Amino acid sequence: MSSFAPLRKAASNFVRTAPRSFVSRRSTSSQVTSSTRRIDQRLIIGAGVAISVPTYLYLTRARLDYQPDTVPDKVNSDIPDQVRSTQGGGKGQVAKVSSKDVLDKKDSDEFWVVINGDVYNVTEFLDEHPGGREIIESNRSKDVSYIFNPRHPSDQLNAENLPPSVKHLGVLEISSEEEKEELQLKISKSELDEQDLLQKRREEFDEKGLGQIINMRDFEKHAEELCSKVAWGYYASAADDEITKETNNTDYKKIRFRPRVLRPVKEVDSSTKILGYDSTIPLWISPAAMAKLGHPDGEVNLTKGAAATGIIQCISSFASCSVEEIAAARTNNQPLFFQLYVNSKRHLAKEVISKINRLGFNAILLTVDAPVGGKRERDIRVKGEFEAPKSDAYDKQGDTKGVAEAIFSAVDPDLNWKDLKWIREQTDLPIIIKGVQTVEDAVQAYKYGADGVVLSNHGGRQLDTSSTGISTLLEIRKHAPFLLRPEYRIPHGPSKELVQNPDLLVPSLPANEKPLERKFSIFVDGGIWRGTDVVKALCLGAEAVGVGRGFLFAQTVGGVDGAIHAVKIFESEIQLAMRLLGANKLSDLRPSMVDVVEN
Repeated sequence: MSSFAPLRKAASNFVRTAPRSFVSRRSTSSQVTSSTRRIDQRLIIGAGVAISVPTYLYLTRARLDYQPDTVPDKVNSDIPDQVRSTQGGGKGQVAKVSSKDVLDKKDSDEFWVVINGDVYNVTEFLDEHPGGREIIESNRSKDVSYIFNPRHPSDQLNAENLPPSVKHLGVLEISSEEEKEELQLKISKSELDEQDLLQKRREEFDEKGLGQIINMRDFEKHAEELCSKVAWGYYASAADDEITKETNNTDYKKIRFRPRVLRPVKEVDSSTKILGYDSTIPLWISPAAMAKLGHPDGEVNLTKGAAATGIIQCISSFASCSVEEIAAARTNNQPLFFQLYVNSKRHLAKEVISKINRLGFNAILLTVDAPVGGKRERDIRVKGEFEAPKSDAYDKQGDTKGVAEAIFSAVDPDLNWKDLKWIREQTDLPIIIKGVQTVEDAVQAYKYGADGVVLSNHGGRQLDTSSTGISTLLEIRKHAPFLLRPEYRIPHGPSKELVQNPDLLVPSLPANEKPLERKFSIFVDGGIWRGTDVVKALCLGAEAVGVGRGFLFAQTVGGVDGAIHAVKIFESEIQLAMRLLGANKLSDLRPSMVDVVEN
């Protein structure tokens, strides 16, 4: 928690000075630069930030020529500017652009902006911007670092990462105090008031520390208090009436444990293997976008937390840290999975997969439940509050976008089962189909050669009132038990064999049941807030589970320490549930240890 202490003072000064006065990166000390770049994202909700989302990263970042031995750890350090203009200077020289030239463009046909001390011509990028051109138009000839930095990886402005339609013009030179003032973004009083409130809440939380967090719902409660309205609107939102979001968890309440007593449970082991990789608990960090909305280090917090606790992280395609940053932050041999959205432009999708191969990721989770973004009304409403349409025509067009709507603009809505063959041709990594919500599609995934499925409805963020992950697992148990490991194909609830032989903890393998011709893994995601939820899913045949929102909230509240604390909470609760069930290891868990309450 102490990592936030220097940020609070820097953020307080930044809010009242930096956004109102541009400071060139090359004329300030590294301390000011670092503080500015790493400002607590909970204090950043300036006008238009909700749609300043890095969808374009998915289109362009695959072009990076990654060199494994040369990628620096760009987190928690000053990042030297690698962008060098090719205009106005010879080799090794950097062009300079006066503030007057920038301001002169506000009434021209060109659109220039300043980001972190450099000037960019974004005229050709206007119609490519996933959040629409209006946000750029309304901030032309301004220093937009305040909006840009929280939403993009720290290396997004490197020359090799810039979209071809964005032209780097050079380094800004301030000509006068008046021009310096004119470049500044205007921040509303309500926004400043919210920042002050968040800072006060952070200080109050820091005094007590993580000791006050005793379960995952505590993280949720404090995350809502400690992050901006825009961040909370994105994190907490779900589709339509948010019925599925709630049902994801309440469906676990319909499953009852059947504990076996007087079993020696002093020793307990909750470790397992997930797709062949060691994990201290049967749980991974599910892919969830935009972690920087909650904490300045974003997804890297989860990478370091996973390394410290021995679990696996799956990286979102729309992570607010680049995969290079995340890969650089991992420890030696630390497994990482990647969530893949397939781009409509196949050559770009191919480049993304190629990059994941080069970076040494260990599996691909092909996300299939979001061909288009769901209607997430919390997200949309908060975005509208902070970026009101500028004209009646814009309002009538209904173009207001939340964070979620913007990030799905590049996803291919025509992706189909036959494309799985094409994806398989691009990689040797295991391919898991994430977002399966029916037994039919689970069977289809096996038929088309997938290595497994994640039974998930995208956290209830897509189609409201759809099946939950755990209910789909029950559907598989009833209609396609052959997809399960043989020992989990038996009915849940009381076992005739165990009634006749009560000394046994688990029943024998089903007679004449053989494993599938090839390994096929079944995982469950969504609504998992307790260790008991994890154990119930495993009893019914899941090999492991994924948790997304819970870890977003944990890193929002406590950064790396928050992520570690979350894993420890789950580990403690899982092991406690195992002991009270009479199980010493995960392989002891069986369908006979649970029953399902029918409606």
